[in-house]
Amino acid sequence: MNVSNRLLLAGLCGLGFLAAGASAHAQQDWKKKFPVIGFSSVSAENQAQTSARYKQLAEVFREKVGVEMRIFTATDYAGTVQALTSGQIHMAQMGASAYSAAWIDSNGNVEPLVTNQETDGSLGYHSILIVKADSPFKSLEDLKGRSMAWADPNSTSGYLIPLVSLRAAGIEPEKFFGKTLFSGGHEQSVLGVINGQFDSGFTWSSKGHNAGQIRAMVDRKVLRMDQFRVVWESPLIPNPLVVVRKDIPADMRRDLLEFWTSLAKTHPHIAELAARGKTQGFVPATHEMYRPVLDAALEVRKTRKR
Repeated sequence: MNVSNRLLLAGLCGLGFLAAGASAHAQQDWKKKFPVIGFSSVSAENQAQTSARYKQLAEVFREKVGVEMRIFTATDYAGTVQALTSGQIHMAQMGASAYSAAWIDSNGNVEPLVTNQETDGSLGYHSILIVKADSPFKSLEDLKGRSMAWADPNSTSGYLIPLVSLRAAGIEPEKFFGKTLFSGGHEQSVLGVINGQFDSGFTWSSKGHNAGQIRAMVDRKVLRMDQFRVVWESPLIPNPLVVVRKDIPADMRRDLLEFWTSLAKTHPHIAELAARGKTQGFVPATHEMYRPVLDAALEVRKTRKR
């Protein structure tokens, strides 16, 4: 090797060290700027159960990422959406409808990071309308004139998708059901049906109840599979997703993506807690995956303004 080649090689090595140093410095910079990552979940559970569910996730996050994950709980879906869009938190787990609300309210300043993949490889779930197992209601038609509980105005499966789907089938819920109300959440809807407060209620579940509200409640032994019957099911809905603000640093986004996509391999139990059921793990998500739900949300907002 001649002198000029040796000098060139030394120069390239030097540039490599500088690039590596710059990358490490950039990574250190975002962690210095964000020593605490605010995270919240649009949860179907109460605040105490949400905190318990994500406590272990926060511990693993600190271990793998090197900064603290602070869990914020909200009393309703709107609280998490507002916290994300206002910059109080940096990351949130929510359904497609809540993501649509956050995207609209922030003028597109939030974006999908990852979504949960079902055990069969699918990336979706269903809104279901349930009744008590020993009730006389066998179909949607049997519920005409009876009571029905929505979950929350920002719920994908507990409001938006069934509302749009029923209207597409020529059924206006407010006229079809004798009484409609918001229960305050999926768990409240399910328990309200089982306890006889409502004749029916919307919630969410994946194929075979492997994940979703039903699975979470059965696993906690507050619900049995023989206590309810499904009388209506929606088309496939894209799975809940983890959302981040668009204005976070690129290196920070990369490290958050790495944390979520590797979680099922390194800590499968924690991945299942976060997915609220069995899962293959978390995979990258895109805005286009949720565009149909966003379009439905925009249409409902237009309808309300008329």
